[in-house]
Amino acid sequence: MVDKGGRRSRKRLILLAAVFACVTTRPLTGCQQGDHGVQLNTDLIQRTDKFFDVAYVSGSTFVTVGYDGRILRSEDNGKSWKEIAPRPIDASLTQVTFIGENGWAVGHQGAIINSRDGGKTWTVQKSGTNKAIFSISFADQNYGWACGDESTWLWTSNGGETWNVERMEVSQVGLSEETKLAVPDLIYYGVHFIDQNTGWIVGEYGNIRHTSDGGKTWDAQHESLLDALVEKGGTKDVMNLGAFFRVRFHDANHGYTVGAAGAVAVTEDGGKKWRWIAREGDKPDIPPLHLYNVIHPGKDGRIVATGTNALILYSDNNGADWSHSKAPGGVFTWINGIAFSPEGNGVLVGGKGLILLSNDAGVSWQTLSGEKG
Repeated sequence: MVDKGGRRSRKRLILLAAVFACVTTRPLTGCQQGDHGVQLNTDLIQRTDKFFDVAYVSGSTFVTVGYDGRILRSEDNGKSWKEIAPRPIDASLTQVTFIGENGWAVGHQGAIINSRDGGKTWTVQKSGTNKAIFSISFADQNYGWACGDESTWLWTSNGGETWNVERMEVSQVGLSEETKLAVPDLIYYGVHFIDQNTGWIVGEYGNIRHTSDGGKTWDAQHESLLDALVEKGGTKDVMNLGAFFRVRFHDANHGYTVGAAGAVAVTEDGGKKWRWIAREGDKPDIPPLHLYNVIHPGKDGRIVATGTNALILYSDNNGADWSHSKAPGGVFTWINGIAFSPEGNGVLVGGKGLILLSNDAGVSWQTLSGEKG
């Protein structure tokens, strides 16, 4: 029991230092190494900036959020940015999402803020919790869900005017009697809903939770991933699974989740069965580095994933094979946020004030100055 608890503590410390943290002021070994030659936007964007997420709004407008509650807005596909001032909150903001002109961002200390004008102005919403919130998803302008630390998840049916705070019971799938006391709660890093009823939450120890009734009940979908490890000689124990950081579905059946040490899993049946694409470097075209985000740009079925050490990958065959995107040299920081317009214009953000742009749905990226990588 002591050993299992120790393993849990070590894993959690590593993940908390690596994920969204880059949200703390402590650098992550390997994700803040070196320097990069990307031209910054003079006085507005500095190397001390940390941007944790970016969202597409409408037209040519994008919004990015980050450390100390900083919010920047662009109306030209990321070529130039203006800061939203004064900042509505000083807590670090970890994710942002928009449904039309309505947007929400979440972060540390239970922070939730809302915009009704495409990100020009923001107001604070009362979340009802002081736990760190790492992810948020809205199915429409009214129904939204969020998740975070200590098995916390939240939901609203009125656009965030009021939030309901819940605690998700720990799944018993892959949780042995020996390890139950070592896993009293989980950190949930990613949430995605495709309608008012159907959604997924992912987090520590490979947990994938699914609901078909808007969150009234949750089932566990990670058993097939555990079974795959058993087939390779492993044991059916969640302690053998790393964290998943983001989950995305582009229809009711096809979804992707990415996570620690290059983990990529996909489903073609709404999560009834997930299968590994890669894990811990067992696939040559996916390095064993943390993957923080995955997104479907909406062009030819492409998938784009980002992670630590400036890792940017894309796949054009449902994740079976991956290629490295072309990007400026000398970038070594982590990339946590990525978003695309319907036309394939992309913005990605990360540590050291990094902002890169794409006009080909993620195959290549350039700096704000227009210099090609």
